[in-house]
Amino acid sequence: MKKEELPETEYSDSVFEGLELKGRVLDSRKFYGCVFRNCELTGAAFRNCRFSDCRFETCNLSLVKFPGSSFSSVSFKDSKLAGIDWTKAAWPRIKLPAPLNFENCVLSDACFQGLPLRESRIAGCYAKGADFQDADLSRSDLGNTDFTGALFGGTDLSGADLSSARNYAISVAGNKVKGAKFSLPEALALLYCLDVEII
Repeated sequence: MKKEELPETEYSDSVFEGLELKGRVLDSRKFYGCVFRNCELTGAAFRNCRFSDCRFETCNLSLVKFPGSSFSSVSFKDSKLAGIDWTKAAWPRIKLPAPLNFENCVLSDACFQGLPLRESRIAGCYAKGADFQDADLSRSDLGNTDFTGALFGGTDLSGADLSSARNYAISVAGNKVKGAKFSLPEALALLYCLDVEII
């Protein structure tokens, strides 16, 4: 399905191929089991929308706004999601009904501050300058992601998998890291946050 607009308020099991919504505003749309493929959504605004069991593949969602929108079991693959303030979406207080999945995505300058992302997957991504302060990333898969300049502080990383993750600056004292998995040589970065001398 290729459309310039989405006139219906609810879509189920629809496939949107090459959708062009750059800068558009959509209100109160519901998407169940939908697939968005090769879509251009830069700067679009999805207000009070619901995404459940949806997949975004090779899409550009940079600077998209999701005020009041909710997500359940949504995955993003090979997509650009730079500069998104995820804190503006509607989030449950404790945890998501089903985790989010980001695979091989660009998450640069995205804000996940304080969000309940337990058991989510942020794997093989580029998260330069992303803000994960006070977020719950416990038991999440963060493997093979580049966290250059990403912010961690008060972050729950307990049981998280950061194997092969790189360029992170994580304070052991300022974050929860019990049971987290790290791999060498990247794990040496954990020592730089301690008051020790490495020779």
